[in-house]
Amino acid sequence: MLDTSSADKLAAILGQFSVPMFAADRASATSDFKVVCINQAHATASGLEPAALKGVSIRSILPRSEADILIDHYVECAHNRAPLRYLVTLTLPDGIKQWDTTIQHVPLASGGDRVVGTGLPLAIDAAKAGTQMTYDNVRYFSALADMQLQNLVSMFETAHQQGLFNSNSTSRVDQLCGICRTVQRSVEDIRETIRRADPHKPPTRAIKKGDVGESTLRALCETALAKG
Repeated sequence: MLDTSSADKLAAILGQFSVPMFAADRASATSDFKVVCINQAHATASGLEPAALKGVSIRSILPRSEADILIDHYVECAHNRAPLRYLVTLTLPDGIKQWDTTIQHVPLASGGDRVVGTGLPLAIDAAKAGTQMTYDNVRYFSALADMQLQNLVSMFETAHQQGLFNSNSTSRVDQLCGICRTVQRSVEDIRETIRRADPHKPPTRAIKKGDVGESTLRALCETALAKG
């Protein structure tokens, strides 16, 4: 599914997630990467307008030096065909922010390359780095857990809709989905506690969005591609 040729369909997929996500394509190894879509969570955290980004080159969005760094990461990910995590500072409509970003390569049927990624805006304050790192780590791992649980629930629900479970297993799967949602609520309670406790937190709209780690993003891509 993540290799779909429809930008609207891909946007709908990424729109199901509460973490900031984005996708960019290049037609060939000599082409520039262009934005396919970002989800609403990314738009909220970055200040970018989703509708205005479709098909726009990365170089048209960022200052040249920042675009070069970002494209280098995309090229590395596409070349190695493996997840890549990095920190990058970007100048966006909502200001200059450092992003903890993870991207995953998705090969396209046309022979081009796609990177699908997610990122967490980080607070930049060296004097409070130790405390802030603790808060950021809790946000990171709670968002990671939430993403993994959501992936599991989505897979079970899709399999259920496709009639892949028999009558004996359906109730057990429903119970498992219920447990997953209960844990998700507990994870959200942890994230809400951090939002209230962090005395130096960035804007609430940025904190509400989490980051997804390499293993989770890889699982998302493999699951979506398998469904396609």
